[in-house]
Amino acid sequence: MDCEKASWFVYGRMRACGENKEGSCLESATLIVTGDFVELQRGWLVNVDGQKVVPKNRPNEEITITGRSSKFVLKFDGATLMMYVVVGTTQDANGKELEERVVLYWDGYVSLTIQTPMSTGTCGMCGNNDGKASNDMRTRRKGMTTDPFVFGESWKIGRRCEVGVPAESVGEVCGERYSSVRQECEDIFSSGKLAQCGVDKEPYVAGCVYDECKGQFVPDLPPKCVVAKAYATVCEKGSWERGDDLPIFWDVEGWEGEVGCPTEGERFQPTLDTGCPQPTSEEELRGDYKWRI
Repeated sequence: MDCEKASWFVYGRMRACGENKEGSCLESATLIVTGDFVELQRGWLVNVDGQKVVPKNRPNEEITITGRSSKFVLKFDGATLMMYVVVGTTQDANGKELEERVVLYWDGYVSLTIQTPMSTGTCGMCGNNDGKASNDMRTRRKGMTTDPFVFGESWKIGRRCEVGVPAESVGEVCGERYSSVRQECEDIFSSGKLAQCGVDKEPYVAGCVYDECKGQFVPDLPPKCVVAKAYATVCEKGSWERGDDLPIFWDVEGWEGEVGCPTEGERFQPTLDTGCPQPTSEEELRGDYKWRI
């Protein structure tokens, strides 16, 4: 969230997942800007004040949602739903006016990547946006912690949220499988185009190991590939370090075939099936689709 003006924030709703429902996965993400709400749901469905928008029926087409005070722009490329909103303006070195945007990239399932203006101080689960990972785990009361459980619990919103349970260590989850799963995950991130990306791989390798051992996701969306897709999104959408004038991008197109993960086309239906049933283009145009929620 914007910790300077409180003009916007992103709210993530979690749900139990994995074997025996002992894990926790992101189910939807809501971008709130000066009183306007847009929720990204599973299967790339979009909820605007109770009305449904179906981006999968309009691939590669910009969809504009005009709120009371903000304008949201959506675009679905067949694998990732992008949404942005302009939250301010700035000037480049030549005095040219540039838009400052909050951008969300949603895989339609459990992974969300957020880009914010480099000049904006943030707080919350994504850190403070100063380019230093070492001071990101600051609690809501502004204390520092190294405990992910304490950090996560401090940013929990909603009275109905259950009290969390500290996660098992990766050793407890994997047991004797740890070494082999770790090697499998390392192989993915050190192969082909993913190996060329300069974004820090270790957090993604660690997430890959944990999710693979925990069995977090549905069969047609292997955990290691869901995590790899999240990494690929960060690489291709751009990463920056404090002091850099522009973000750095890496071409990772076709990474799936290099590491044996489902392609964009193969992921489409399994991802769509994780959300609510959606109308076809024809049903949406006729306006006769009955939402089953």
